[in-house]
Amino acid sequence: MFRFVAVPALAILGLLAAAPVLAQSSPAPAQEAVQPTERLVMIPPEGWQNGGSSASRTAIATHLFPPGQNSENWTEMLTIQVIVDPRAEARAFVQRVVDASRSGCDAAGPSPASEGMTNNYPVATLTVTCTRGHQSGMGGLVAVKAIRGQQALFVVERLWRGPAFARDDSAPIPKSTLQEWSTFLRGVSLCDHADPIRHPCPR
Repeated sequence: MFRFVAVPALAILGLLAAAPVLAQSSPAPAQEAVQPTERLVMIPPEGWQNGGSSASRTAIATHLFPPGQNSENWTEMLTIQVIVDPRAEARAFVQRVVDASRSGCDAAGPSPASEGMTNNYPVATLTVTCTRGHQSGMGGLVAVKAIRGQQALFVVERLWRGPAFARDDSAPIPKSTLQEWSTFLRGVSLCDHADPIRHPCPR
């Protein structure tokens, strides 16, 4: 069964029901705004819970955690961002993830960025390891998928943090976890129920 994360228009709507009042807080426009029609399609990991959201005028991010974990105590996290900026490109976003890792870690190991099309939308993906974060003192890994929609940039990230590791070592993550991440991110896509020819939604 597919679930979708809802969508921004001229104002940002709720994400996974985390902030349903955001769109209502803006004054009514003089003319009727174009309604959002794009949907981020994904199947959240079973049992994961919404751990909170943050929002600005142009973006909203929601964080999900496995059972028993939260924003203060976690080893895995799923972050979903919707960025309403016509200049935001998928490839540029994943490069910023690399840049942030290089500035915030003892050593960062990015994979080559992969670019392509998913459901006729531009997509960029990559992974980055962090041997030891300067602030947390912990090792980390992030896998990111960014999709450039017509109405927003949609970003999904899987994150792990745990013991720091040496520059020449791999992050100490079970192979089964990495395989699950890969399967999950391959299943993330974007659709537009107003344009079923170019961007069909699952039924």
